[in-house]
Amino acid sequence: MALKKWTFTVDPEDAELRLDQLVAKHTELSRRAAREALKLGGVQVDRKRVKVAGKLVKPGIEIRVAYDPELPPVPEVAIPVVFEDAWILAVDKPAGIATQGTWATDRHDLLALLKTQRPDLKPFLHHRLDQGTSGLLVLAKDPKANAGLSAAFASRDLEKLYFLRITAPLEACTLEAPIGRLRGADPGRFGCTGDLIDPRSARTDFRPATAEETTGLVPGYWVVARIHTGRTHQIRVHLNHLGRPVLGDALYGGNPSDRLWLHAWRLALKHPVTGADLRLEAPPTRFRA
Repeated sequence: MALKKWTFTVDPEDAELRLDQLVAKHTELSRRAAREALKLGGVQVDRKRVKVAGKLVKPGIEIRVAYDPELPPVPEVAIPVVFEDAWILAVDKPAGIATQGTWATDRHDLLALLKTQRPDLKPFLHHRLDQGTSGLLVLAKDPKANAGLSAAFASRDLEKLYFLRITAPLEACTLEAPIGRLRGADPGRFGCTGDLIDPRSARTDFRPATAEETTGLVPGYWVVARIHTGRTHQIRVHLNHLGRPVLGDALYGGNPSDRLWLHAWRLALKHPVTGADLRLEAPPTRFRA
């Protein structure tokens, strides 16, 4: 990966320097690259993104810089809408797009693309999908729906199903195993065993997908997963723990592939405002033969 990060504190003698000058002085970046990092959203002042190259920063303030010279152009892709009413919006997130801004950019992610597609929209985010994962994502459109969705996701009063492909058969099972960040892992990742930082309980149900559910898809071992908790990389970590990592999941031991074969498929919940039963679905079309 070409991504590079720097963190530094503004010295008193640098108080008169512009932000782009500060970044160039305390990193490996040229002034031009420093301005590009600012433009992309890769500079944080006191943990808030700042894009003004001429900003002056007081001594003692922490500055974080992230820059990826291999970052592709901002994608021009329309985000498919699965469901929308006055209160919520459900979309089918394409694979390869982060849900929200990364260290190096706040222009390449789903929320940024939605803002370009729908300038009037000011969505509230309650759950995320990994960058390589495609599928269903629900956002609130107003404060009332925001409160309702927040309560639903906090209480897990919903059903989330994922569709995925592995390289060996897996019988139906439920795994309850804590998940925590693996201390010292580079790149950072999570696990169920080892020296874990802040391990938390996690439960996932797995079952083989039916013939009807896999009609038209690439042949393989297809699995449906239901998560009862919302830990980072939960499905990927639990499958790795079972010795059945997701195909294409290099971070967790999956066999090589040109994609991560993981898709957020269905979501059932009460409408956060009306209370009506909602059953939303984003078919796994990217996996068709």
